[in-house]
Amino acid sequence: MKSKVQFFECYDYNEELYLIEMIINDSSNNIDWSEFVVPESNLPEKDWQCAFLEQYLNLDGTEKICELYDEPQEAVCPCRIAFFIYKYDTQEKKIITPYGTFSFENSIPMPERLLKCIEFEDEEDEDDED
Repeated sequence: MKSKVQFFECYDYNEELYLIEMIINDSSNNIDWSEFVVPESNLPEKDWQCAFLEQYLNLDGTEKICELYDEPQEAVCPCRIAFFIYKYDTQEKKIITPYGTFSFENSIPMPERLLKCIEFEDEEDEDDED
């Protein structure tokens, strides 16, 4: 069976977060974000960390194709997606998805193209304004 994942990469977004980017050979209508989880052997499965701030990108990964928290108006296939997970100490350093299990042990710096289009509101930035 051919893999539905064309591309997977894990980036160091900041000290607390990884940004995961994937290209999946599936329709955006079929993606169930609650099934993108980071296993934690000392926690029940219902408490495992899930992907958050999911964002759909154009195929070259240079811009978002819909607003944050939205899905594309018309289904896209393949879809390029990006989402965040927390870096806190996970023992297994992997994410389980409906499309396979992937390691995020060897994260790399964020590429410039993603810095320009990925949305994330950092709580520290809000505190600096006080």
